[in-house]
Amino acid sequence: MRFFPNRKCMAKETIVSIIILTMGFLLILSILDSVKNKAEAKTTEAICKGSVVLREKSYTEIRDPTGNLKLGSAASPLLCKTTDKYISDNKDASKEDIEGEIANLMAKCWNQFGEGLIQDVFKQGDPISKNCFVCYTLSVRETSKFKDEIKATDLRKFMFENPYKVYQKGDNCKVNGGVCINTENKEDCGSKISADPSYLLIDKKSSVCAKYSKKSCCYTDYECWNKGGICSGANPDGNLYAEYNAWGCPSKLKCYAKKEDYYSYGDYIQRFGGSGNMIITTDITPGETYAVSFGSPTGNCGWCTYAGLGTGAGTVVAALALGIPTGGVGTVGLLTVSALFGGGYVVGKATSEFAVQNIAELFERDINTIYLTTLNQIQSGDYCSVVSEVK
Repeated sequence: MRFFPNRKCMAKETIVSIIILTMGFLLILSILDSVKNKAEAKTTEAICKGSVVLREKSYTEIRDPTGNLKLGSAASPLLCKTTDKYISDNKDASKEDIEGEIANLMAKCWNQFGEGLIQDVFKQGDPISKNCFVCYTLSVRETSKFKDEIKATDLRKFMFENPYKVYQKGDNCKVNGGVCINTENKEDCGSKISADPSYLLIDKKSSVCAKYSKKSCCYTDYECWNKGGICSGANPDGNLYAEYNAWGCPSKLKCYAKKEDYYSYGDYIQRFGGSGNMIITTDITPGETYAVSFGSPTGNCGWCTYAGLGTGAGTVVAALALGIPTGGVGTVGLLTVSALFGGGYVVGKATSEFAVQNIAELFERDINTIYLTTLNQIQSGDYCSVVSEVK
């Protein structure tokens, strides 16, 4: 007796198979799209940074034969494009995760435009309005662990308490770090790398160490230990260490770097390269769109002088709520900004307060500045340019 398959069952199985294949294909497309977007963002940032450096080197003033009268100028173009970001991609991101993403983008914007080492990035006559450019727009999403808001004061605190750039220690005798010693005994590695002995490894044929007239390279499989950090389940000392996620550790352990070895996000913007200011005009709430912008000096800043913050004086942090604690690593001047009904702002420095008429005044500056604002604040007065395509 011959049995024939049920055609209805076959049809159902075929439909289910098609659905599974389609879902798998869509999942792969979404992953590829995410990778593509991240790659495009990195390329955009690299092109912008390169064009900023080239513009500085190529800028030439055109003068009359006597050299007394400026007729114009010439320079290579700025190839910078505003990148739209949605944060966070992680549906379970915490408040601290969101703070970290925002702080990182502010630091990246500062990096793209020369880290404060170029006094006038845009040069006279550049079409970018008010010498200010929006590096990123940020659409902030609600997550399972982030539903309320991040106060500007909390973001400022995060930026001065968490490391952005850490100076690695050791001799870099392996791809991810390592320290040279003058023996061939793995037991001696413990004096150089503060890891459990089971993680320690030794290379007795290191060409790098041979150049230093040393016999061996001590290392682990983890970058944090190799570069001078500590892998631990908890911060060994909050006064001396801070968490640093850029260097890897074994599962369930986190990397901690010594505070003396790093620049925080705030320090980086303020004093890693040239002097810089940082102005935050808003709290962060889910559903709102924000802008991270870079501005070079506009040539005048009446409120800066009134506040006692001349060129190179230090970091300016502006926030919505009065009462931000003064101080912090390297902080010279600290401002707070409180919005008033009618469009004015009260600006407080330490125990004194003074008023600015509107937000436009905060976009006057005599030093390179990073801004975190709402996108609406930028667009309300066209204070910084949003460039969707590089032409």
